[in-house]
Amino acid sequence: MNNKLILIGLASISLLWMTGCNEQKDQDSEPEKGYPVKVEKISLSNEGNQNNYVGIVEESVSVPVSFLTMGQVEKVYVAEGQKVRKGQLLAELNSSNYQSMYQMALSKEKQAEDAYNRLSDLYKKGSLPEIKYIEIQTGVDQARSTAEMALKNLNDCKLFAPMDGVIGKRSIEPGMSIMPTVTALKLVKIDKVFAKVSIPENEISKIKTGDRAKLSVKALNDEKFEGSITEVGVIASPLSHTYDIKIALSNPQEKLMPGMVCSVTILNNTLTDQIVIPSNVIQINEKDQKFVYIVDSNANKVMKKYVEVGSPYNNGIIITNGLKVGDQLIVEGYQKISENSTIQIVK
Repeated sequence: MNNKLILIGLASISLLWMTGCNEQKDQDSEPEKGYPVKVEKISLSNEGNQNNYVGIVEESVSVPVSFLTMGQVEKVYVAEGQKVRKGQLLAELNSSNYQSMYQMALSKEKQAEDAYNRLSDLYKKGSLPEIKYIEIQTGVDQARSTAEMALKNLNDCKLFAPMDGVIGKRSIEPGMSIMPTVTALKLVKIDKVFAKVSIPENEISKIKTGDRAKLSVKALNDEKFEGSITEVGVIASPLSHTYDIKIALSNPQEKLMPGMVCSVTILNNTLTDQIVIPSNVIQINEKDQKFVYIVDSNANKVMKKYVEVGSPYNNGIIITNGLKVGDQLIVEGYQKISENSTIQIVK
């Protein structure tokens, strides 16, 4: 009886062992059509070398225009957005007080000159002490200086354009009182403009002057513009930890206006001839060699390619050796395959 039970137990164990082997064999066997994988064709397109940001259009030149004397605004001859020429009259103050002061200064100057002319003959004849003669000369000089200052104040009641440009902002109206150095008008040049972009501190090292940039302006129905970086800031904002750069843009039709928001794509020229692949597809063998799997298109099988890697870039890594343009890199399903495995490319 005991022997019979032992034989039955051994038979059961053998059956279980054979079933397990068959299942393991089924699991390890290669699918009939090959392992499903996804691939990416390696190229040198600029897609991996682009960084996208948001910028603000700024004028190339901005000059605050102010009166040099105080007074009440009498007339303003220009409006915001108006083009002006250098030397054009922009505004003027009420000049009646300054006109009166100038007339008084002229009268005193004439009076001093008359006294000088009359007493000069006496001085030449020795009838006038030299010290008195010097006082008269000094009086004439002071009167002339006072007249010149009064004339300057009178002329300063008129405000002229210091350059060709466009009135960007008008801060005065007739009847307002204004002090010297307070900005009355803002004169800008927009035949050439800049796009100001804030760059995160971990990306600023990739950007160089001369790099090309493409811009799209939503306010102009997504019209496209191109320019190049002319300035790269070296002092970060203490709040946002970003660096400002400026992209120069030609604007002969003056479509781009200060304050417009634009989408900016910067083309990093330093990586034009590099191959960048996802870092997760790179594997390492027991000899610490790095490799990836690519497709042997002739046999529809897997090939192992040993690679040399460079520095990280965006979400990938630069390949310095081992791959070439046109290689089909396996980016999904590489965990289940090995060299010479049959594969099925899934799109």
